[in-house]
Amino acid sequence: MPDILTPTSIWNDFDDSLELNASSFGVTESDGIEYEKVGFSGRQTSVGRVKIYGVFARAKEAPAKDSVLIIPDSADGVDFDVLKMFVDKGYSALMVDYRGEWDDCENFTVYPDDIAYANTLKCGRRKEFCDESAEKTSWYEWVAVGIYARKYLLEKTGSEEVALVGLRDGGEIAWKLAVAKKFACVIPVCAAGWLAYSGISKYESDEQKLDNERYRFIAGIDSQAYAPYVQCPVMILCSTNDPRFDYDRAYDTFSRINAEYAGDSVITYSVQCDSAIGAISTQNMFLFLEKFLKHRQVFIPQPVEISVGVDKEQNLYATAKLDNLGIVEESGVFFAEDCKNSSIREWSLCTKTENISPTEKKAYIDIYEGTATLFVIGYAKYSNGFTIWSKIAVKKISGRFKNSSPKCRVIYTSKNGTSGFCVADPRSLSIGGIFYDKEAMTPLLVKKAKDISGVYSPCGITTCRMNSPRYSTVKDGVLKVDVFCDETTEMTFIIENTGDGEVYKYSQSILGGVWQTLILESKLFKTAGGAALSDYAHNLRFCVSCDGQYAINNLMWL
Repeated sequence: MPDILTPTSIWNDFDDSLELNASSFGVTESDGIEYEKVGFSGRQTSVGRVKIYGVFARAKEAPAKDSVLIIPDSADGVDFDVLKMFVDKGYSALMVDYRGEWDDCENFTVYPDDIAYANTLKCGRRKEFCDESAEKTSWYEWVAVGIYARKYLLEKTGSEEVALVGLRDGGEIAWKLAVAKKFACVIPVCAAGWLAYSGISKYESDEQKLDNERYRFIAGIDSQAYAPYVQCPVMILCSTNDPRFDYDRAYDTFSRINAEYAGDSVITYSVQCDSAIGAISTQNMFLFLEKFLKHRQVFIPQPVEISVGVDKEQNLYATAKLDNLGIVEESGVFFAEDCKNSSIREWSLCTKTENISPTEKKAYIDIYEGTATLFVIGYAKYSNGFTIWSKIAVKKISGRFKNSSPKCRVIYTSKNGTSGFCVADPRSLSIGGIFYDKEAMTPLLVKKAKDISGVYSPCGITTCRMNSPRYSTVKDGVLKVDVFCDETTEMTFIIENTGDGEVYKYSQSILGGVWQTLILESKLFKTAGGAALSDYAHNLRFCVSCDGQYAINNLMWL
């Protein structure tokens, strides 16, 4: 049987002593930033050495010595907008394009023929499975690229240490690099392991049966196996409606972090941002870098402590205890009902709260009376701009409470702010398809004609609330929605089946300057092939897209 390798046995003896043989393919300048296309050699195989390609970015006038290594997703190349974001914040940065051969790419990382599976387009089973050993997978080769990229960056800048940021698959690579080599800090974005359990809810009752191949993958590849061996503080940035990332399991990985660095490590969540990282968490990332890379005095509060209880009047509530060493500017509690699929779970903000003390908040949870499982999470924003979160509390619910709510036909109303909607298309206006640097990108409440408000985002808006028992409809239900467009334009409504991925669309021209009520029967929505949506069943996501300024209000079932 092939060996089951552990993180330390894989990386303890890795040879990164070979010369880099670095070269430059030219420098371009834009907005005071120099972007240098660079190449350098990676590890030696039986056929030859890996030839690594990347882009090094720095300020032209006063290049920063503090440097960040950025590992993108496995299907993404170098993103100049991401590089610019880091340079604008006072860092030099190197982003490597480790995906290998790619259509219409002049420069790319070249892998020797004996490890051709390191090319993203040629991975085969070597990415998602571990048939032989962890050292015979795409992940091993990608981490090896990261090790030599770290070496290049240290030599290029003369720094004694660098920080590491990894995006999605790049985040999974970052976990492994944090064990293989020493960094100032590591920031995995939408990456926390458990790939062997992809598509399997943490809250499924059935015990999963694993064969030897899965055990090899979990032991040598999955990031939760690496967390106990990391050699620096870690910040995990989590999106909350991401089909590729299960944030339910992220805290399990976080709780495994090496005890030496656990106290300095942080996990954050971005609610209402779909699969992207919100502006608040992006700000957290740079505060984290200031503390551990620039070694500045940055206060990072202790996590919010969250608990759920029932008071003497039989009201269901959550208590959030906050760190008393900082000044809290804002705090709140979100809750969700029943949905075990984290990618379509809807988080609602508790609107009725009271302060028990300056560092303890009580939030009443107006839970749907038929709820069986309750999810609760709390946050607190401090005066230095850092926002800290709690772990997700999960509680089985039975019986009724004084503040229980009945079934509701109204999916969304502006009376509840923006609660219920999140960004529909995070890649359209976010930096690198993953970072928001402005809160204006997330859903906003905007006032239109007759002083009536509605929800809006330039990236479109989406809701999964129709999957919740509280808001679900009968088989033949019909949607009604109030819409407003500043100017006459076309608005597109989209129903996405999150189970099979099928997308149904319906577009209508909306007269500008007046609120209008639309009745949306399921048969109006059609696939690209013309097939109509039969009914509003579960596992559906409702989206609104419009090129102009718009607002949505009073989405409900008739």
